Amino acid sequence: MHWYNQDGQPAYEVENKSKGGMRPTTLRDAKQLNLVPSVTTVMDIMDKPGLNVWLQDRVLESALTMTRIFGEPDKAFIARIKQDSKELSTLARDEGVRIHDSLESAFKDRTIDQRYRTICNKVKGSVCEYFGTSDGWIAETSFSHPMGFGGKVDLHNTNIVADFKTKEEFKIGKNGKVVKMAYDEHCMQLAAYAHGLEMPKARLVNIFVDYDGNTIFHEWQEEEIARAWEMFCLILKLWKLQKRY
Repeated sequence: MHWYNQDGQPAYEVENKSKGGMRPTTLRDAKQLNLVPSVTTVMDIMDKPGLNVWLQDRVLESALTMTRIFGEPDKAFIARIKQDSKELSTLARDEGVRIHDSLESAFKDRTIDQRYRTICNKVKGSVCEYFGTSDGWIAETSFSHPMGFGGKVDLHNTNIVADFKTKEEFKIGKNGKVVKMAYDEHCMQLAAYAHGLEMPKARLVNIFVDYDGNTIFHEWQEEEIARAWEMFCLILKLWKLQKRY
């Protein structure tokens, strides 16, 4: 879970009074400190079809590539498959995080890890070409909204709110087209971010980035955004009722 204070500043950790240092902020801490949950924390109560398929694929990959030990019980073999798929998922997630962090540095004109410079240059060039501008971009702005949620926005300017989604690769379906990557939860996240930035009429765009720096842009339409915002408001209400928040 990620949390923000009323000023919109991240409050991911709190002081560990018993052991010293810091520890992750819990729901109990958040209630005591009057923090607000992140958009993604709120949406964690939703089913996510795209993520579910991705996780299932990792399990199947492990099952297909692992060799069963002679005489190994089913339960033990299944446990090894699960552990291996978890490790694969962690490796993929960590690489996505590194690319994401590098993109933040690129748009903040900071030094970029040499391994990701080519990717960042390609992505930054694609973004500027798609939107027709290289000026005014602001990366990683955090906020707190009076309705009781917060977040940190990947990229925005005066009339655009964008969110990066990293993919190992863009999968091609039997019809020769890229398999669907944009789902309702992506639009809901962006709609919430737009309201959090007090930009409810902004253009909302998901930017899918593969590990080679190729990009696919998905821009949401006005009627989709209105529907997504209404859905997020309902999910936020449900989250608060579930958590007694």
